[in-house]
Amino acid sequence: MESTHDTFVVFVAFVLVALISKQVGHLFTKIKLPLVTGFLFTGILAGPSVMGLIPENATEGLRFVDEISLAFIAFAAGSELHMKKLRDRFKSITWVIIAQVLVIFPLGSLTIFILSGFIPFMLPMSTGSRIAVSLLAGAILVARSPSSAIAVVNELRSKGPFTQTVLGVTVITDIVVIVLFGLNASIADALLLDLDFNIGFIILIAGELLASLGIGYGLGKILQYLIAKHLNRSIKTGCILFLGYLIFLFSNFVRHTSHDLLNVEILLEPLLICMIAGFFPANYSKYRHEFLTIFYKAGPPIYTAFFTLTGASLMLDHLTKTWPIALALFSVRLVAIFIGSFSGGLIAGDKMQHNKISWMSYVTQAGIGLALAREVAGAFPSWGPEFASMMISVIILNQIVGPPLFKWAIKLSGEAHPEALSPQFAGKIPPTL
Repeated sequence: MESTHDTFVVFVAFVLVALISKQVGHLFTKIKLPLVTGFLFTGILAGPSVMGLIPENATEGLRFVDEISLAFIAFAAGSELHMKKLRDRFKSITWVIIAQVLVIFPLGSLTIFILSGFIPFMLPMSTGSRIAVSLLAGAILVARSPSSAIAVVNELRSKGPFTQTVLGVTVITDIVVIVLFGLNASIADALLLDLDFNIGFIILIAGELLASLGIGYGLGKILQYLIAKHLNRSIKTGCILFLGYLIFLFSNFVRHTSHDLLNVEILLEPLLICMIAGFFPANYSKYRHEFLTIFYKAGPPIYTAFFTLTGASLMLDHLTKTWPIALALFSVRLVAIFIGSFSGGLIAGDKMQHNKISWMSYVTQAGIGLALAREVAGAFPSWGPEFASMMISVIILNQIVGPPLFKWAIKLSGEAHPEALSPQFAGKIPPTL
């Protein structure tokens, strides 16, 4: 009973902090910084490293807030992928994504592995464990922020081939990242548990991926049915959040049960399941507008809660030790983005003017990157929180530098039309990230 009471008190304190965080976020926008930076800043101040309003042991009790928010972010990311609008630029989008993944993932992973001797939590690790951590970090470095990109597009009323390509790459990359992360999470789990890499392991990974896709498809059908019902929008929103939370509970149940019964961990990727589920109602039903409206309305409080809790969970003592590493990763990622976007655009036959500036459009990170970092923190409690702090510091740098660079790129492309209203993307996604 005492534990339940303590959790309730912590939750009430967190709600009050989140309300303050919302106001701080809006203050940050007045000095041309993203809302998410304000949320993270408030969480850091309220967390155990500074004021202690949210104590260190409260994070686990608020895990459900994390998981509900993660599911929501994945649903929203899936709903952003509208195939009809991306079809005309599909060749360019495909080549840029392929080139970026082939450059950013290996270069980012290699950088982490080379620097592992300078990262405190990786010092006692074996070579296999260091490879595991490097693979997870490399996958997260590929992630983008669709909501941030769409917010900039809305602000500048941007429209044209450059904008379409950037949005397509940004949105589809997040699906690629979650698949990539899911595969690497399975490999990392095997490396950490010293499992053999044989045909059985390959079959296991393929089975996990197919199972996640199948469950995502089934969940998407349930969401379609739910959206079609004549229910109050608040009830629909609550059901969607509850379904997302159930996916995380189910994933954890399968992982622990398979470990106990089979001595092998079956990892169903909850973010991939939710992203696939969000894709179907947005593309294969007549209720796309209703579906997007739910995310538009529910987005601000969800994002506020998630990023505030993320800030409160940051381990500042570890963060101060890994800032040089974060700066190195940030710099390597910028170089990799330039190489990937330029070479991808070159292969696709895009304008040279666009190829030279497109890298500036892909720097920003937020929702999915933070979600994956937080997922690692929960999945690997012995070193995950320190890993998350390091990766979040990289994401913060990208989130601060990225939006201004994207604005500059759009203006250089000649597709900014701030005096006109482009209905193509306006109002579809809340500009909170």
